[in-house]
Amino acid sequence: MVRSVNNTYNYNGNTYVRRNEKDALVGFYLASAASAVLFKLLPSFSNPFEKQMLREHANNYLYRDYFDRAVEQSGLLQKGLQVEHLAFSPQEGAALRDGFAVADAEIKAGLNACYEPKLKTIRLNKDKATITGFHELGHAVNHLSSKFGKVLQKLRVPGYVISGLMASIATFSRPKPKDAPRNALDWVLDNCTTIAVAGMLPTVAEEAMASYKGIKLAKTVGLSEPLVKNLKKFYGKALLSYAGYATVTGLAVYSMSKIMEIFTRPKKIS
Repeated sequence: MVRSVNNTYNYNGNTYVRRNEKDALVGFYLASAASAVLFKLLPSFSNPFEKQMLREHANNYLYRDYFDRAVEQSGLLQKGLQVEHLAFSPQEGAALRDGFAVADAEIKAGLNACYEPKLKTIRLNKDKATITGFHELGHAVNHLSSKFGKVLQKLRVPGYVISGLMASIATFSRPKPKDAPRNALDWVLDNCTTIAVAGMLPTVAEEAMASYKGIKLAKTVGLSEPLVKNLKKFYGKALLSYAGYATVTGLAVYSMSKIMEIFTRPKKIS
């Protein structure tokens, strides 16, 4: 590759013009803006779940006893599983567990639930959101009774880190022509979208497994078919929020990568 004094160079018999820093800066701003716009779409994926979550508070009594039975019949109590009921108390204010203020507030309000693997504990408000319990019980099954499920759980955090890293890498410049020899970094740049989406897949897969196993346990303890159908609908909306996050992440990384390529890849002179 030979560069000339007028900022052009020849490669494989073709002449290219190297892009300047101003082009790269414009590309960075546009890529960042595109990412911000795409992530504005996230509420559209989670809103259906959140709206049904609120509606299900009135139906909580239909699921509570069956959830308790499912916990008993799962066999996980013998493996150390605990169920922690977080009752809603407006007087508590900010007196929540250190480091878990936001999560505890949502759980106590019946807007969320969680399974904490380190504590082997399902945490939920059984007075408002027992419908979420079967799914969290599915997470416990994955953790305590499924090697594959446990592996997927352990891949969640590394997957998030990798996806976030790909979003940063997508904003790197592309100083080489497309047909130039590629090194390891070039390969990552060319495949950052695929890697970002792959990083999110363990989370989506583990969430789907948790819902499947939770619904299976609900059927085992005799939950009526109409309620099982509602459970599937509810968990489908929950999964949509995770799939939506993976989709938006992939689209954001793709758009950032392509915009940076447009503004930083050397121009071929015909």
